[in-house]
Amino acid sequence: MVVVSVKVEDFGNHMLQKISELENNSNITVNLFEKVLLAETGTIEQVLSILTNSEITVKILKQKESTELIEREVNIINKKTGHKLVYAKSNIIISNLPVEIIDQIKRKGLGIGTILAGSELETFKKIIEIGYNSRTKSVFRKYQIIYRAKVCIEIKEVFFQLK
Repeated sequence: MVVVSVKVEDFGNHMLQKISELENNSNITVNLFEKVLLAETGTIEQVLSILTNSEITVKILKQKESTELIEREVNIINKKTGHKLVYAKSNIIISNLPVEIIDQIKRKGLGIGTILAGSELETFKKIIEIGYNSRTKSVFRKYQIIYRAKVCIEIKEVFFQLK
């Protein structure tokens, strides 16, 4: 497994350099769709819908709740083909988000990106690493969602071949 740390600098050029570093270190070529997915800072559901020309759906595989943390695992699926596009694992820090957002997450009806976009909550997405898993032949990224200067969610997304 190859992992490349990412810092917020001149983000456009810096991310391009980090993807190039990942390609060189893992001896792979990251396709254009994967580059977009690794670098995007909006909602992954919306970007996947556009890239696949299909509605997508979020299937919650597991959600474990404690008083401090919600741990969630999901698959993001192409609704038209049923193909799994992304596996994501999230850690949601309950005390760092408004109660309305936590309530929506607990209902297990929507993806985190859709919940945050729908609430118009002002957040910042900070990509902290990108990588390649040679065993599964998949690229991944880890990022944090920041709200009011605190990490409220940390997510690792594994991307599968778009079909």
